[in-house]
Amino acid sequence: MSNYNLQVTWSGKDALSDSDADKVISGDDFNTEFTAVKTAVNSKANLNGSASETFSAVTATAGTNTTQVATTAFTTTALALKANLASPTFTGVPAAPTAAVDTSTTQVATTAFTKAQIADTFSYSGGVLTITTT
Repeated sequence: MSNYNLQVTWSGKDALSDSDADKVISGDDFNTEFTAVKTAVNSKANLNGSASETFSAVTATAGTNTTQVATTAFTTTALALKANLASPTFTGVPAAPTAAVDTSTTQVATTAFTKAQIADTFSYSGGVLTITTT
């Protein structure tokens, strides 16, 4: 794509005296200028006046983080790498906040919560297991 740049030095003509023959604007001057405008316009995307018109673009590789247009193929690939919201499969070492002892909700129970809840509910001393209920 090219940008439009002035081809004729119009300001130079303005500086000339009215009696100077070079001050006259010729058809060639206009033709040169309009050809430059035409070239610049024709090198731009043809949207036919509609911002919603379909156009094509090169699909970036996964992980690209630029201002390049994201195609539907790029977005579909990126979404396929995410966990499902319903019944996700976790990999690595997932982390979650630890609930307070005696929490009874559907939130995730971490190992830290489980150990604290067991310590708060059961005690073992001298061969006797004691269970505390609340």
